[in-house]
Amino acid sequence: MVRDEHKTARQNEELWDSRAETYDTRFRFTRRTQRRLVSLLSLGDNPRLLDLACGTGWGLLYAADRTNGQGEFYGVDNSSKMIEQAQAKFQSYNNLHFYKSRVEELPFDDDFFDVVMSSNAFHHFSNPEKALREANRVLKPKGKLYILDMTANNAVMRLANRLIHKIEPAHVKWYSTREFQALFERAGLCYITSERIFPTIEVHMAERSNSQSRDEILSRPL
Repeated sequence: MVRDEHKTARQNEELWDSRAETYDTRFRFTRRTQRRLVSLLSLGDNPRLLDLACGTGWGLLYAADRTNGQGEFYGVDNSSKMIEQAQAKFQSYNNLHFYKSRVEELPFDDDFFDVVMSSNAFHHFSNPEKALREANRVLKPKGKLYILDMTANNAVMRLANRLIHKIEPAHVKWYSTREFQALFERAGLCYITSERIFPTIEVHMAERSNSQSRDEILSRPL
């Protein structure tokens, strides 16, 4: 099925705007998964990190805690109300930065980040290949990408994929490990490995090629 990218983005913005005020109490499990994701990050000294679809910002705080506050940590989200929640909660942290932005059109320079991550959100991305290509663009050469999400490697998850749209139209798709590998490859990323952290949740890891130019990344067909 061909989806309207902008319609899906609007649906997601409306959905998460409506959930922003109660997100931290309704979705506490996501914070557990974010902690697991952050524990896997390869963070050097004074890293620059981006969180795609950062929600209310907890993932960035966990990452900053791992470096004792050293580095700069950026989050983007399509929901203005999620960003408002994050900014209000973490206004005293000078190295946490939050911006309203679609993941398919990031407001950052090329080769800017050491690490890009995303948790529990990739299945909502209206154009996942474009989002991954943008992640590739803003990563430094040899920079790392980590995507944590439900992963559809069995028949139950594939069936749930087909049914969930009736409950949540903004849901795009849960992908299998093989599909993640193909998506990363088409975006010009080098798939490294995946690690299962819960029965149906995996972290998929990739690396930006050391030799790719901006033009090579952006010229890849979608």
